[in-house]
Parts: sequence; C-alpha cells; structure tokens
Amino acid sequence: MDKLFANKWFVRFISLAFAVMLYLIVNMDPTVNNAGVVPDGEDQTYTIEDVEITPEYNQEEYAITSMTEDADVTLAGSQTAIMLFRLSRSDNYELYLDMQDLGAGTHNIQVSHRDFPTDLEVTPSPEYATVTLEEKEETTFPLETQILNEEQNEEFSFGNPTVSPEEVTVSGAGTIIDQIDRVVAQVDVSEADGDINGTFPIAALDAEGNELDVNIEPQEASVELSADAPSKAVPVNVEQTGSLNAGTAISEVIASSEEVTIYGSERAVQNTESIDAALNLNEVTESGTYELNLQLPDGIQRTNPESLSASVTIQGEEQTTLENVPISIVNLPSGSSTSWVNPSSGEMDVQIYGGAGALEGVSAEDITLEALWSDSGSSNEESYILRVEASGPEGVQISPTRENVEVTLQQGESRETTEEGTEEETEPESEVPEEQQNENTEEPEDSGQNDGEGDSSNQNGSTESEEDGTGSGEEENDTETAPPADTGDTEENGSGGAEDAPAENEEVPAEENSETNNEQ
Repeated sequence: MDKLFANKWFVRFISLAFAVMLYLIVNMDPTVNNAGVVPDGEDQTYTIEDVEITPEYNQEEYAITSMTEDADVTLAGSQTAIMLFRLSRSDNYELYLDMQDLGAGTHNIQVSHRDFPTDLEVTPSPEYATVTLEEKEETTFPLETQILNEEQNEEFSFGNPTVSPEEVTVSGAGTIIDQIDRVVAQVDVSEADGDINGTFPIAALDAEGNELDVNIEPQEASVELSADAPSKAVPVNVEQTGSLNAGTAISEVIASSEEVTIYGSERAVQNTESIDAALNLNEVTESGTYELNLQLPDGIQRTNPESLSASVTIQGEEQTTLENVPISIVNLPSGSSTSWVNPSSGEMDVQIYGGAGALEGVSAEDITLEALWSDSGSSNEESYILRVEASGPEGVQISPTRENVEVTLQQGESRETTEEGTEEETEPESEVPEEQQNENTEEPEDSGQNDGEGDSSNQNGSTESEEDGTGSGEEENDTETAPPADTGDTEENGSGGAEDAPAENEEVPAEENSETNNEQ
C-alpha cells in the first residue's frame, strides 16, 4: 500500500476520480433523480415548516381581508432524493392559491405547489386555505406626522413639522378602510441630535394606534422637524481649584459671562439653578485670561456660550497665623459625644493667605474648622480620625496646621450609666456614720490607751478639764456624754471603734471635731 501511494501516477488517478465525482454532484439537476450516481435507499420524509402561501387574485378589483398565510410541507421520497434536495438548499419552490376566477366572499381553496423536485411527493398542511375577498375601495387621507420615541431623546424636543405630500391615496377592503383613523409619516427621533430632514414610511392607523393592512400611494413622505431643547439662563459660579505659587495671591477674578443658557432634558433644566466653572490655580502664573472648565450636571447637554474664560489679576500675597481656632464636629451620631485626643484642646492654629488688605480685620471667629464625622463603626469608646475642612471670608485662603484630628466616641446611654454608677460608689464613701464620728472624737490623744477603760478615763479627763475652764459645764457634760444607762454600750462601741478604726482609716474633718468637743 505504501508503494502505491509513493507512486505519483496512482495519486494523480485518485485525485482525478474525486474531482469527477465532485463535479457530477455539484452540477446535478436537483429536480431530477439521476439514478446510478448515488444509490437509492429506503423512502424517507422531510418536513419544511411555515412556508408562505402566495395568493393569486385580481388585485385591481378585490382586496383580501383574511386568509391562511402559511403551511407546513411534507416531502416523501427516496433517501437519495431527500438528501439531494436538502443539499441543494433551494428556495425556489412555492405554495400558492389560485383565485383568479373568484369574486367577493369567503372561499375554501386548495393549496397548490410548484418548483419542488418531481421525484418527491409534496403534501401541504393544511391542504386547504380559507380566504375572504372584498371589493376594493380607494380614498384619500390627509397626511400627518407621528413622532416616535421622543421620550428617549433627553436632549431635544421636536416640533414644527413639515410633511410632503399633504395627502395620500389609500386603497383596500371597504371594512378596513372604514377603520382608518389617520394616515401618518412615522419619524423615530430617539437618536436625533438636531433638526430632522429626511424620508420616512407612511402607515394607516386605527383609533387605537394599530397599523392596518392597506395599500398607500406613495409609501414614503418627506418630513422636516425642528429640534428645540428645553433651556433657561442660570448664573455662573467660579470655583478655584489647585493652589497658587508661593508669594502670590488673586485679587480679582472676572468671568467672561456672568450667566449661561443651559440645554438638556426638561427635568435636568428645571433642577439646575447654577453652573460651576472651575479655575485651575495651578495654571495661573501671572495676571491674564484663563479658560474655565464648565462642570455640567447630569442631563445638561450643552451651554450657550459653550466655553467661558476669566480675567485673573495677581498681586503680592500677605499671610498671618490665627491661633486657637476651635474645631467643631459635624454629622456626629445622635445621642453621642466625643473627647479630643489630638489636639487635646479641640483647637488648632491656621495660616491664612490673601492679597493686600484682604486679611485686614480677619480673626479666629471668621474662620470655620469642621471635622467631618464618618460612620466607621460604633463602640463605647474608640479612636476615630476625622478629616478637617476649613472655610472663611472670600478672598482668603486657609491652611490648617493639620489635615486630620483624632477623637474618641462616647455613646450617650453608656455615659449616663457610668455617671450614675460613679455617684452611687462615691456617696457611701463621703458619709461617715454619726457613731463613728463620735468614736473618732472621743479617741484619746495618748496612743497607748486603746481599750474601753481608756476611753472612759479619757471622757472623765475631758470632763475635768472643762470643769476647770467653765465651772458649771460639769453638770451638762455628765448629762450629755455619760448617761448611767448607756455606760455599757459606750464602752462596747468604744472598744469596737478602736478595733474597726485601722480598717476604715477615715479622718473626720477638723471642723466636725471641734464642734463635737464644744458640745461636750
């Protein structure tokens, strides 16, 4: 075998045989089964779906109001014939209805076929079609303009239509002609970017806007539409971005126009009250005219004028430092408070810059420093870094000494609970029982007397000293400090007080001590 394929004459013969076979297959008549070319097999069927039915009738006198429009076709024949039909991919075949001799009315007509291969059996399904013919009527209608998809065009609204011709001729079944509400040239403006001038199709519509099947002459019309975008005049706000070179300041900025006319969707125009125009200070090196960057809101397509410039005047710059400008926190969560971490005082110094005379009279009260709160979590106390924004009088540039500040967050409920708990803990410590005060007052100066007898003798000694100084105070002292019935309790309390004193170790204020001695 290898020797045969190595022989060039054998290879040439095989190539020629394949070429002849391909030539016969390609040039074979698909409508004729050439016996012997491809061997026949068993009979097979093949179905073609939704083949259009063509009506053949007197179109000058009649119009079709209803009919069966398509049918399936089943082909039956040999395997070879079916295969050749499918390989040919021919679409020259046709289903039709022969109604040339029929008049007005409803007819049940056999579906005929032509141009299928003769060796295939053709069976349409359904085999009969129902058709209704009516006598044709003809009339004229005024031609209008119908604007489609205008809501999809957010930039323009369209009006002032001009259409040509002004009238068209419509023909069809009388029952359909009677349903016509208007005849329109349909113009799709969804992607239009300005005035429209072109040719557009014509359609007959019923009262509900449905298109009717009638003949219209001509089938197209020329239409012109003017595009008008919703608009209004709004002021221009010149915003300064970037920064100037050191040692320079802007004394005056005058825009080429104080207002512009904006164009766009109706909603966007209504909601826009002004247009921002940015002046890039990084490009400003000397006095002169500079372009402004117009910042158009969503829905605003263009402005008139389309561009703006500004006359900028540069002069020498002054600077000074304002100390201890307070910082306020904005957007703080409800019911919360903060403690300052850095700066601990809640104040910072700022440097202010401006042209000659611009800083005169500017004080810390004229500068606003705001730390912007951002929701980054919640806890009883946690450190947060907040960005600082500065604002002040017009023409004054402000530079805080720090861009961020640090605070801790304290939730309102937790603080109240903590404060209540603190009060409950500290109140018992500040209250000294009256008996304890008496014990502390009656303690002997001599540290060696710690038992009950020592306390008793101390009371006697105290009574004797008062006896020497006051005379009649002896009876009062005996009555107030040492009643006979309470002697035992006093000794027990005195002894107990001496044992508990080291644990409590509380001192009685001097004023209370002296008052107690005076009473004794």
